[in-house]
Amino acid sequence: MNLRHKNLLLAFTSMLVLTLFSLEVSPLFHLIFFAPFLILVYYQKSFSSALMFSFSCGLITDLFTSPLRFGLHALNYTLTTAFIYHQRRNLFADNLFTLPIMTFLFSALSTFLQLILLYLFAKPVTLSFYLLISDFLIMPFIDALFSFCWFIFSGFIFSEFIFGKKFWLKPHSES
Repeated sequence: MNLRHKNLLLAFTSMLVLTLFSLEVSPLFHLIFFAPFLILVYYQKSFSSALMFSFSCGLITDLFTSPLRFGLHALNYTLTTAFIYHQRRNLFADNLFTLPIMTFLFSALSTFLQLILLYLFAKPVTLSFYLLISDFLIMPFIDALFSFCWFIFSGFIFSEFIFGKKFWLKPHSES
């Protein structure tokens, strides 16, 4: 499993469909569906391209799903990308848990920036212990779990049941 070899078009299309139907897919959990896609972009594209992808995904989120002021998600995703893009040097593209860890970081930082942007441009948010636990720990964990299940675990399932390969097992060398 290498993040540099994932199909960006397929990832974008699947995340776009999930974003468009986000209220039907996860009405209780407001997942950041574009987060795993943007992490894949970090490992395959340059910094400026990643910023453009982030801005575009934020605009799509603003257009179709956000009741907030137009442009807040675009600004949020772009700032989040600017802050964590270079962390890809610390986590290798071929590690099994890189995508969930980076998705967790993206989600937590994006939530933090969203609170700041809401305070500056919309309405102040009152902080509570429940908000801190749910929005900074539980929801980023669910976003990370989603990215693991959608991009990594599903690859294991499809490779084994459709192609008859077991990705996680290394072939034995014949002596």
